[in-house]
Amino acid sequence: MRVPKNLGAFAAALACLNLVMPLQMVQAAGQSGTTGTTATQATSTSPRVAPRPVTRDLKLGPTRELRGQLVDKNGVRLAKRIVVAVHADKTSMETVTDANGRFRFPQAKPGTYQVASQQSYQVCRCWVANTAPPVAAEQLLLVEGDLTLRGQRPIGELLSGPVLIGLIIAAAIIIPIAVHNSQKSAS
Repeated sequence: MRVPKNLGAFAAALACLNLVMPLQMVQAAGQSGTTGTTATQATSTSPRVAPRPVTRDLKLGPTRELRGQLVDKNGVRLAKRIVVAVHADKTSMETVTDANGRFRFPQAKPGTYQVASQQSYQVCRCWVANTAPPVAAEQLLLVEGDLTLRGQRPIGELLSGPVLIGLIIAAAIIIPIAVHNSQKSAS
């Protein structure tokens, strides 16, 4: 009959934890998909910001063309796909990939572009050939289906805010119950 006693203690601890945690947990769960901040959110936790993509430096071709290739995450070239390039001044160009997944935008202006296909995008800085930094690539490799979201979080995020408070409260409830039960069964 020792199992029901421990089970009852565990149920009591969970009930106490439920009295303390639900509001914070609901707020944290509701904020994970939002981008704005309300007054309630500003006081409880800071909003999460999506990471920015890495900006690639590209050397424009001799006729100032922005060139690249569209592949899937396995390296297969994607033909007949629409690729759009939007310059920082909001002008846009559109093209379709050839049989090898290659695309080009003739007469591209130097500056920053967002180059996107249906399932991926990349930010690049385009330079005229003589002014490009040494690390500038000749063409852009755009990988479709590369938008991977992983469920990994730094340990610092896990042990802060409502999760840490919940763990401390749970330990404060469960440890005395476990000590009491172990002393009672020893005698």
